Amino acid sequence: MPIDPYAALNAMLRAEVTRFSPPVRQKTEPTTATATAPATATTVEPESEPQRTAPADSAA
Repeated sequence: MPIDPYAALNAMLRAEVTRFSPPVRQKTEPTTATATAPATATTVEPESEPQRTAPADSAA
């Protein structure tokens, strides 16, 4: 059975991406210490990293 070169390339690229990607952050359940903390001391975790825009070309 012939090997699909595109499937093989896709598998290799996925393996490299997962090797260099940071691990996925896990949501943690609040403990009793944080659950009983006052409402003014809440911390907000960002859902994802801030997105950077690419610099515009200045070919003028």
